[in-house]
Amino acid sequence: MLAAHDNTTGEVPVKQTRSDLLEIVGVGKSYGDAKILDGVDVTLGEGRVACLIGPSGSGKSTLLRCINGLLTPDEGHVLLDGEIVGRVVRGGKLHDMPRKKLLAQRRRFGVVFQHFELFPHLTALGNLTLAPLLHGELEREEAEDRALAILERVGLKHRAHAHPVQLSGGQQQRVAIARALMQRPDVMLFDEPTSALDPELVGEVLRVMRELAAEGMTMVVVTHEMRFAREVGDQVVFLADGKVVEAGPPAEFFDNPSTDRARAFLRQL
Repeated sequence: MLAAHDNTTGEVPVKQTRSDLLEIVGVGKSYGDAKILDGVDVTLGEGRVACLIGPSGSGKSTLLRCINGLLTPDEGHVLLDGEIVGRVVRGGKLHDMPRKKLLAQRRRFGVVFQHFELFPHLTALGNLTLAPLLHGELEREEAEDRALAILERVGLKHRAHAHPVQLSGGQQQRVAIARALMQRPDVMLFDEPTSALDPELVGEVLRVMRELAAEGMTMVVVTHEMRFAREVGDQVVFLADGKVVEAGPPAEFFDNPSTDRARAFLRQL
């Protein structure tokens, strides 16, 4: 594990033995005078599910973007399988990772956004095959075979040739999950995947996520679905004002929170 560090050119901290697939160590992020993340520490083992919960503006989505390298922390590090995300060591110092290597590293993360982000001019099948074909990772037949298998996995093989406008919100989000699975990621990141859905459509998305968790997918989920966090999460991380206020097993957090801030949050629910 690396200790917190506050720039990209200073001395590299000592690396110790890795014990988790994903390590978030002392991560801080600011915009101007606004401190969005402040010394966040989270570790997650392979096949485990961490649910990030907390009030709006607590830094949950910013943390996800730091995890997969879309944002560079101002302080601290994110490590995937012992490798710093977005940075490399040269001459005993940290530097920004070359873009080609960063893109390869990002492909180890599957990301599912709140608003689906599907290409409207492409079918469900086309949305899944676009990236591997564009990057030359798969031949078309192999890409389509993999895409159809994953669409079947999320219950949408029969809608492979439908465009997003022809799909319900829940179906679109399941296509977005399938698209993320196309790259066979090591970690899946979900940013409030059900918050844009009508209530009756939430269940079909959560069902797919439950199945992924049961199959051993490592997941970090920003969510307001407390029942999902309690039943599926291995750990709940409660953030407020950019800090981890409390973290622990779901039953412990929901039944016996140890901080006044967490108790106040849960009463509001």
